[in-house]
Formats: sequence, C-alpha cells, structure tokens
Amino acid sequence: MRLLGELGHRRQVRRLTDFGQQRHDVFRRAAVGAQEQRPRAADGVQLYQIDAAGCTACGLCETACVRKPSAVKCVNDFAKCGYCEFCYGYYYKAPASDDPKNLVCAPGAILRRKVGDVQYEYTIDEAKCNGCGKCVLLCRKFGNGSFRLEIRRDLCKECNRCAIGAVCPPTAIRTRRYERPA
Repeated sequence: MRLLGELGHRRQVRRLTDFGQQRHDVFRRAAVGAQEQRPRAADGVQLYQIDAAGCTACGLCETACVRKPSAVKCVNDFAKCGYCEFCYGYYYKAPASDDPKNLVCAPGAILRRKVGDVQYEYTIDEAKCNGCGKCVLLCRKFGNGSFRLEIRRDLCKECNRCAIGAVCPPTAIRTRRYERPA
C-alpha cells in the first residue's frame, strides 16, 4: 500500500513538473515571439562599432542605417557626466527652459531628473532616440563629452555590410571579428 502511495505521488510530481516545463516553454516562446527572433552572429562575422574618439556626430547614423529608426542610439556615460543644471547636450542656450524650442533633442529622447540641489541626471529614452548625434556634438563641444553614440547589437540587423560604415569617416567606425565566447 505504501509503495503504491509513493508511486502515485511520483506520478503527480512528474505531471506537475511537466506542466511547469510546458508553462515555462509557453512563456519563453511568447517572450521570444514578442521580439524579432534572429540568429546570433556567427564566428568570423564583422561587427561594427562606433569609436567615440573618432565620431564626428555628423548625423549620418540616423539616415544611413537600413533599420528605421536607426540601430544607433545615444548613451550617457554617467562616470563622465557632471550632472549639470545646464547641460549643453540637453539645452541649446541659456537660460534653461523646458520649452521644446530650447531643447536639443527634437524627439524628446533625453529625460532630465533632479537628483540633488543643483544636480540633474540625464537619461536616454532609447525608443525615442533616432541616433542623430546633435546631443553628442554639443556635449562634446561645450560639456564634458559624456554623451556618445553606440550601435545597439539587439537592434542591429547584422547584415554584415553596414550602411553606416560605408558613409562614416574612417576614424568614426571600426570593425571587429565576432569570436564565440569560450
């Protein structure tokens, strides 16, 4: 009798485990289906990267990328950021006002949040960022250069013939071979 009870318990545990695995698979498939599923880069494929030191913020990343909106996004390097009240990557001119005519980013991708008495944190809403580079250019020219452009791997089509790389200055973009992690 006891053996039969244990056997019944094992069947029940197995059914629950199978159900849990099926449920996990359903959620995993739903998560993958929500995003465009594409294979990872194969060994030897060229990956393109923007060199922050060589980038001229010319605006070609926005228009040359085959993906619309561009796979190039602005990133704020918080270690370099001065958390300034007046950020040249955010405002065109003083006095600082949140009037859209005075903001550098037309799509409103840069978000400003007060984090101290006179300190402000600037974050990028990547869904709105079009990769134009205006904020990068002004931050580098008048600020401390904490804004930079990056080709986002999760957005890039990795077609292995980067349209941005074809039009960018040679110092602005570099390639590296993808090597599978060991």
